[in-house]
Amino acid sequence: MRIGRWQRLAIAFVCCFGLATATQAKAQIGVSKSDVAWIGVAIGAIGAGIGIGIYFAFHHGHSLTGCAVSAPDGLQMKNKGDQQTYSLIGAVAAIKPGDRVRVSGKPVRKPSGPTPQFLVDNVSKDYGACPATP
Repeated sequence: MRIGRWQRLAIAFVCCFGLATATQAKAQIGVSKSDVAWIGVAIGAIGAGIGIGIYFAFHHGHSLTGCAVSAPDGLQMKNKGDQQTYSLIGAVAAIKPGDRVRVSGKPVRKPSGPTPQFLVDNVSKDYGACPATP
């Protein structure tokens, strides 16, 4: 495609006119030192809020959820999360064999038997009877 003489002249005129009328852009942002400080505080608060939210979203403490069964040495529970079987010790009076419950507490570091032990502080939730297995 060929550009004619008049088209070249029109393009040159537009470019020269644009350069002649262009002004320099000046950034005129009125930010004081206190505004900068408040922006820093806001960024810190948002970061702390995100961190705390992530902590509580993923940290459930020490708890087990599963079906309690009677064993020769007391109650046992197979944890739904890691499929590990634990012997329950501590506050287990409210737990009946055959109930599906969530218990809060902490694992005992050195188990006294072949099954690791879990020291129950309280029953967090009672889901009712365990479903029947086929």
